[in-house]
Amino acid sequence: MKRRIHFLLLALLVALLVSSTAVPLPAEASNSGSTLAIVSVKSVKAYVYAEARYTSKKVSTLTKGEEYPIITSTKYYYKIQLLGGKQGWIKKSQVLYKKAERIVMGWNYGGNTDLYMKQSASPTLEIVSPRWFSLSTGDPMVAISVDPRYVQWAHDNGKKVWPLFGNRFDPVLTDSLLSSPDQRSKVVTALKNALIQHGIDGINIDFENMDIKNKADFVAFIRELRAALKPSGRIVSVSVTRTNPDPFWSGSYDRRQLGKAADYMMLMAYDEHWDGGPAGSVASLPWTEEGIKLLMNDVPSHKIVLGVPFYTREWVTDPSTGKVTSTDRSMPEVEKLIADKTLNKVWDTKAKQYYLEFVAENGEKHQIWIEDEKSMTLRRDLINKYRLIGVAAWHIGLEKPAIWNLFQAYR
Repeated sequence: MKRRIHFLLLALLVALLVSSTAVPLPAEASNSGSTLAIVSVKSVKAYVYAEARYTSKKVSTLTKGEEYPIITSTKYYYKIQLLGGKQGWIKKSQVLYKKAERIVMGWNYGGNTDLYMKQSASPTLEIVSPRWFSLSTGDPMVAISVDPRYVQWAHDNGKKVWPLFGNRFDPVLTDSLLSSPDQRSKVVTALKNALIQHGIDGINIDFENMDIKNKADFVAFIRELRAALKPSGRIVSVSVTRTNPDPFWSGSYDRRQLGKAADYMMLMAYDEHWDGGPAGSVASLPWTEEGIKLLMNDVPSHKIVLGVPFYTREWVTDPSTGKVTSTDRSMPEVEKLIADKTLNKVWDTKAKQYYLEFVAENGEKHQIWIEDEKSMTLRRDLINKYRLIGVAAWHIGLEKPAIWNLFQAYR
């Protein structure tokens, strides 16, 4: 009898050890590869535990359809990334295992179709976003300018097209659209018809500088647009600024509800220092990382696309007045400046990027926080660390060609 009890206890111990031993995820679903591993809750209600056993503390309760990225797994449990930086274990029997394709996207700006085709040729670049839709005073309130030639070229080269729909940074005109259910419906229909007519794969909504009174209206618009496009398999993505105190440029986004309404959310993690303000990095690494963590309080990480700057700014300080002005610079322009003036760049330990400074013959002080392979590599590391779905660059054409190589693993 004692021998039998000992055998049963040993079997129970082995079972517990097996259930709590980490099982490697498939290589193709690692956080640095072309897909992200996620779970989708299939039960009406599913508990998330502090440890990989149901007798441990419950840290969250999920409902059917909720999705979160997988960190690791045991025989019977997945460890998942929840909102707000929380993590926990969920039973495999209560979820579906899925793989989400990584995103490498870039916005087109300031050119024509021929230029865009030349600039967007990198095979790593998967999604292009030309500015083809903009808010207007017409009826419906959207101006549409699609070039079918660019759509065909993109598809022939294995790329998808998600044109940008912008609001011209006009809060009054934006209110006229968002506060009117009738106008919203007309614009949704017009966008849907344009996307279907031209075989366009999705859309990127970039509404900025909105009145905070339109916060709920904007969510309603995104919900209505996604409902119209989902049956045909078209994607709705929304761009949001990094969280900041400004009510128009940040407070007007209900990020949690937008995260539920849209397929993806682009975090525009740039313009930390902007033209007209004090000199500084366009997007220092600590500022970028904090922005990711703030957004992850409201949006699952596998729906977040990190917006990165392919540009920087050259800051010039007048020695007599102290006035600071700036000029946008592309990566090749900065590289040429360094070579022409034989400048030395130094590592900024705070911003986590290279920095250069020089004084011109007229006494003006010039400062540049450099965007290059190193700064982009560190941002890619953040994408992997926090299990973000991918990257979006502002804008295509400002980079060095080698930059795209950093994101090849996502394809």
